[in-house]
Amino acid sequence: MITKPGKEITWGALHVGARQVFEEAGFTQVHHPTPRRVVMRIDFGTEVVA
Repeated sequence: MITKPGKEITWGALHVGARQVFEEAGFTQVHHPTPRRVVMRIDFGTEVVA
């Protein structure tokens, strides 16, 4: 979810996580289905470990 600084958000609304946390972990935004929701993805690469 996209959160605005200083705005109080209930934990139930953030159960999917804040966009900033995912961005800091290396995820990128791939879709923005609603004004408040985004779809994030991380690329682990194509290397297969046997």
